[in-house]
Amino acid sequence: LNKLQDLVLTRWPQLDGKDDHGRVIEIPVHYGASEGPDIELVTEHCELNVAQVIERHCQSTYQVYCLGFQPGFAYLGGLDESLYIPRRETPRLAIPAGSVALAGSQTAIYPSASPGGWHIIGRTEVPLFTPSQSPITLLQIGDTVRFVPIGSAS
Repeated sequence: LNKLQDLVLTRWPQLDGKDDHGRVIEIPVHYGASEGPDIELVTEHCELNVAQVIERHCQSTYQVYCLGFQPGFAYLGGLDESLYIPRRETPRLAIPAGSVALAGSQTAIYPSASPGGWHIIGRTEVPLFTPSQSPITLLQIGDTVRFVPIGSAS
């Protein structure tokens, strides 16, 4: 621990302070219906209609805060406060890959099928984790993400 602390304290002042925002990545999303089974629950909790949920989700720009949970799972900050919703009380055993979800003050995309407790509002076909490519994850810390609707429930 002391070696790590010494390394951080030595290197920290040497950083150039350059503000690197990363890339801007647009993610097309099919919202609602079978692609977003929790969108109605989100509308009830947030007291909005489906069109408002989609509009507010797409109006925000999101910053990739960190990667975790599974390879390519990016925690995205910048969610409109009107869409804040607690995690599901009971997680699902299987969330399909590409599911766009909300939990707390963040949004995310499940890069591969897995269990999960976030509210699913849509799905994208954009691959987020491709081990044969470099980098292996589409989204990187510091990237900016924008969601673009390509279909929605009425």
